[in-house]
Amino acid sequence: MNEPKTKRRLTLVGRQLMLAKIARREAMAALAHAVDEELRSSVLAERSRKFVCDYGLRVDSSSGHSLRDRAGFVRRLQEIADQADEAYKDANDQALWQAQTLAITETRAKRFEERMQAARRELEAIRVKREQVITTGMAHKLQNKSKEAGDS
Repeated sequence: MNEPKTKRRLTLVGRQLMLAKIARREAMAALAHAVDEELRSSVLAERSRKFVCDYGLRVDSSSGHSLRDRAGFVRRLQEIADQADEAYKDANDQALWQAQTLAITETRAKRFEERMQAARRELEAIRVKREQVITTGMAHKLQNKSKEAGDS
């Protein structure tokens, strides 16, 4: 391969690597957000269930109106707990998906890093070969000049 093509390839792979690193960083942030949401939903669901148990067992007064109000309040707490459980499941699914996405972006970034290293090695090999040709050519010229000087 020639040097200009290798340089272009190195530039292209460098851009691809930069984009892969950005994607990796975004995937990490999305995973962190999903894990935070999972934890927050879990805590909310747990608290709501605790409140349901606490208020469901209370017997403050025996009037029908207060029992009905408490039952409505407990029902709404149960709805909040159910919604928090659903949010937890959704956040858990999201976290799993984000972890898979992160694994994919990690693999892609590693592949581009390997390509980058290969392109750098190839460019270095081209430069070394070019220097060897120049050095060999100079040695031949010097040798020919010394022969010409010895012949005269």
